[in-house]
Parts: sequence; C-alpha cells; structure tokens
Amino acid sequence: MLIKIIFLGISVCLLNIFLKRQLSEFVLPVEIVFLALTVSLCSEYLQSIFGGFSDALSEMEYGEEILSSAVKGLGICAITKFSSDVCAESGNKTIADAVEFTGRMMLAVLAVPYIDSIMSTALAFIK
Repeated sequence: MLIKIIFLGISVCLLNIFLKRQLSEFVLPVEIVFLALTVSLCSEYLQSIFGGFSDALSEMEYGEEILSSAVKGLGICAITKFSSDVCAESGNKTIADAVEFTGRMMLAVLAVPYIDSIMSTALAFIK
C-alpha cells in the first residue's frame, strides 16, 4: 500500500511539473484528487487502527470521549494543514497564517475539558 502511495505521489509531482508550465489552473484539482485517492487507499488501515484504539479505550471510564476528541483533533489538523498549504501555494501567506491560527485555536478549545480535568485533579491533590 505504501508503494502505491509513493508511486502515485511521484506521478502527481511529475504531472504537476508539466501542468505548471502548460496549464497551471489544473495543478490544484490534481492535488485534491491525489489527496482523495490517498485517503481512500488508507481508509482500511485507518479503520483497523482506530478500531484497536476503540477496543482498548472502551474499557476505560472516559475512553470513548478520549477517542472522539483524538479523532476530532486529527481531523482539525489534517484540514488545517491542507487548507493552509493551498492558501500558501496560491500566494496568500496571510490567509494561510490565519487558517493555521484558527486551527490552533480550535485544538485549544477541544483541549479545554482535559485541561480543566487536570487542574481539578491537581487541586484535589494539593488539598
């Protein structure tokens, strides 16, 4: 599977070299199709990985909440990185920075319940 993704990535890079010279407006759609193909190739493996995490975490008291937050965090990271790269590649560095900042803030908001739990546990130990 890794060999397929590497071969596909190299093929897309070579195609983009040609497209940038001749038809630059097709570079971004080709990259989006590559991302979709990569995700579809990896989906089976991602399901097995998250299934194993789910089984292990379901035995814990807050396991499902932790897994849900972890998946949300990974989604935020992936979407933020892709969006930021698209903006930066199109020459909008300021917008790319704003997208990255927004992603970081969303991750911080996602972490607030865990920070609160850690703080309350620490205060309980202090008292």
